[in-house]
Amino acid sequence: MKRYLLFLIVFCASFLVAGSTGGNSSNVIKNDDFYYIHPRLTTALGLVEIADTVISKSLVVDDREVTCMAKNIFFEAAIESTAGKLAVAHVTLNRVDSQWYPNTVCEVVYEGPHYTGSNGEQYPVRDRCQFSWYCDGKGDDPREGSRLWEDAQELAKYVLLRSEELPDITDGALFYHASYINVPNGWNKKKVTTKIDTHIFYRPHSMRL
Repeated sequence: MKRYLLFLIVFCASFLVAGSTGGNSSNVIKNDDFYYIHPRLTTALGLVEIADTVISKSLVVDDREVTCMAKNIFFEAAIESTAGKLAVAHVTLNRVDSQWYPNTVCEVVYEGPHYTGSNGEQYPVRDRCQFSWYCDGKGDDPREGSRLWEDAQELAKYVLLRSEELPDITDGALFYHASYINVPNGWNKKKVTTKIDTHIFYRPHSMRL
C-alpha cells in the first residue's frame, strides 16, 4: 500500500510539474509543494527506488555546492564505476560533517593555501591542496556537454540530498589514495575501510561512527 501511495504522489507531482513547466527536462523541478527529482543515472546506480523520489523542498541543494561536488567527482573518479564516484562524493561529505574540516562542500574541495595573482584572483599553491586536481596547474573546467561531466553533476545532486537510498559505502572514510601509489607517510595510523576501483579509503583509528 505504501508503495502504491508513493507511486500516486510521484505521478501527480510529475504531472503537475510537466504541466506547469511546458515539458521542462530539468533534473530538479519546482512546484508549490515539492521538488521532484527525476534522475538520469538510475540504471547506472542500480537504484530503481530512487527513480521516483519526492523530496521536501527544504532539502534542495545549492547550485554552487553541486558544482563543487561534481567537479570533485569528475576529476577524482570520472572513469571509475558509479560506486567509485559515490565513494569520492561520500568522503567529501564526511569531511563536511567532520569537526576537522570546513562546513561546506566548496570549502572542503578547495581547502589549502592560496596566493593572490597579478590580476587579484586567488590561486591554489601548487601541490598543496586536499584534492590534487585543484592544484596541479591544469585547467579545472570540464567540457560542457561531456557525458562524464553530466553524470558527475547528476550524481552530485543525489549525494547532496543525503537520501537514505545512497548510504555511505566508504564506512565513514575521510581519506583515500590511489591503489597504485605507495602508502603515504603516516597513513599506517589510519584504518582502511574499503577499496573501491583504484582507490583505498581510510579513517582515523580513533574515529567512532
